[in-house]
Amino acid sequence: MCAGKTSAGRLLARRLGRPFADTDGLVRRRAGLTVAELVARRGWAAFRRLEAAELRRLAAGGGRVVALGGGLYPSARWRGLLARTGTTVFLDCPWPQLELRLRKSAAGRPLLAGPWPLAAARAAKLYARRLPFYRRAALRVDASGKPARVAELIRKEL
Repeated sequence: MCAGKTSAGRLLARRLGRPFADTDGLVRRRAGLTVAELVARRGWAAFRRLEAAELRRLAAGGGRVVALGGGLYPSARWRGLLARTGTTVFLDCPWPQLELRLRKSAAGRPLLAGPWPLAAARAAKLYARRLPFYRRAALRVDASGKPARVAELIRKEL
């Protein structure tokens, strides 16, 4: 969350002349609900099912820049598919900066619901748990800068 996947991904797609997709955005469109509404009404399992369906569809199409939901990459279930269908990029943002970004955009994010100290503690724990998986990505790019800079770093690495 808040590493800049969508913003940098959109810019990268433009620079590469490729279509862009965001799994969270696709889930929102398919469900007709925000992620927060979907999770509140139908639960995390329903969200994950829709997310999985969108990932399979995107992987079958190819040729896109895709911003994956934060829980997809660490999942062993998707590791092979992601490795076969594209180059994964870890947008590495230092935790203190990421925490500031999260705090500014906490509204509407189910994982950040509730009082900020509790939400921040949950986010830090999730970040620490996922970090070893993210570090296995094919490319690792410093995401502490502006999205345009991040997109350019990725483009150069590719």
